[in-house]
Amino acid sequence: MIQDEMLKGFLVGQLGMSDEDLAKITPEIEEELRNIGSKAGRYRVVAEVVSSKYCSAGLKPGHKYVIAPGQQINLGESTAPLCLGALAPLGQRMGVYLDRMAHNGDMTASMQGFRCTDPGLGKGGLGTVEFKVYIEEVQ
Repeated sequence: MIQDEMLKGFLVGQLGMSDEDLAKITPEIEEELRNIGSKAGRYRVVAEVVSSKYCSAGLKPGHKYVIAPGQQINLGESTAPLCLGALAPLGQRMGVYLDRMAHNGDMTASMQGFRCTDPGLGKGGLGTVEFKVYIEEVQ
């Protein structure tokens, strides 16, 4: 059972977690959630387009997706048009980000970039976009 009352308040109040599901949270998971909570407001993830060819969504070099502390795309700071083919692999990088927070990893270590899901002309698709991904400390 969850010992941290603030965490319990978030899980119940914000997420609507039931008592039955709260009971399933192990002490290890509780510790990971506390680690994430202590860092979530301090960092953000940025995925920046480094190359783009024939992108039907209009992604161009320099466009960015900014993931606010937590998991939401910050639409006010992002400059890239939304593209499902880019968001799917970005979601995988967010898993790395959350894992680093949960296990007290190096938040400033470089992250692996990614390509959108369109394989590009000559490979069964049309266009392709490459991104670099980095974590910034929120000022």
